Amino acid sequence: MTLLVRLQVAVALAFVAGVAAVCQSANPPPLGKSFEEIERSAIREGKVRMATALQRDEEPLVLKGFYQKYPMIKVEHTRVSGVARTERFFTEALAGLVEFDLYDVSDELKTKFVKAGLLAGPVEWRRFFPNVPPIHFSPDGYFVGVGFSTHVIAYNPALVPPDRVPKRWEDCLDPYWKGKFVVDTRARTFATLAHAWGDAKTLDYVTRLKNNQPIWKRGQSESLTQLAAGEYQMICGAYYQSIHRILKLDSRARLAMSLPPELPVGMGESPAVMKGAESPNAAVVLLGWLASAEGQKGYDQIGRGSPFLEGTEKWRRMQQVGARAVSGGWEAEYETAMLEKISAAWGFAPGKK
Repeated sequence: MTLLVRLQVAVALAFVAGVAAVCQSANPPPLGKSFEEIERSAIREGKVRMATALQRDEEPLVLKGFYQKYPMIKVEHTRVSGVARTERFFTEALAGLVEFDLYDVSDELKTKFVKAGLLAGPVEWRRFFPNVPPIHFSPDGYFVGVGFSTHVIAYNPALVPPDRVPKRWEDCLDPYWKGKFVVDTRARTFATLAHAWGDAKTLDYVTRLKNNQPIWKRGQSESLTQLAAGEYQMICGAYYQSIHRILKLDSRARLAMSLPPELPVGMGESPAVMKGAESPNAAVVLLGWLASAEGQKGYDQIGRGSPFLEGTEKWRRMQQVGARAVSGGWEAEYETAMLEKISAAWGFAPGKK
């Protein structure tokens, strides 16, 4: 065989391989009709490509139990975050490029992904995973809540006397804190509380909060670091998981938290299986496992465990202080509207929160 012929054969083989790959991508394996069938197919698929906001050091904590139960399924995790990244992924998916089997879609773009037909399903999550709290699954059958954002009050125990530790949201209105506490300008805490309080009480509260002269900050990483350093005394509305992470890295950090009776909770991490995923069955098995009692043990270790699942760390702490979770579940429109109203009450223009 001449060199020219060999080159022609090689090119032809490469072309056939390319066509086969495209066909395989265009015709992904079907989702099983029962959990047993899904599990068998997941093992055959052998891997799942996962994209979430998990930090590099958090990934092994969350996935350790899954590897113990399914050592034959490899998880390829990529850290992604931010609306801009999700927008780019949305555009790529529209063009037929599906980089991940499951993707943590930001709240702002969930409806957009569903309407564009970019997600697999609806998936019968509750039938496949009957022991998981129903609130972990979106009613439309696309998203699964695996990491939960919980809002608390943070304080510096070296600066706040025991009799001044804020235990209720109303304590943030005490003139004692005037000019000495921080409030995040993105009012997610109070927008979620509105599900329990209603519009009138919430808007009255945030107006009184503004009048108590908080120090306005955007984001919490820097604020919590400054709180621990003694620059501030208290943050009214901080993320449980952020405080948990700092204390895990440094148990001597001067940080503590109070869990008020009404505890705002959001779906902080809620991935979906992508349409056209190479490993849809493995993606379903992984997502369902992460939402289960077994999977939530890993999320407990990073402060994102479910408050709706009996036995988690957060659930136990809530029982100790008599707190209850306040959540709008999967309804995002109301909180989005409340964020705008609170921003107006605080004098912040939309988009400047």
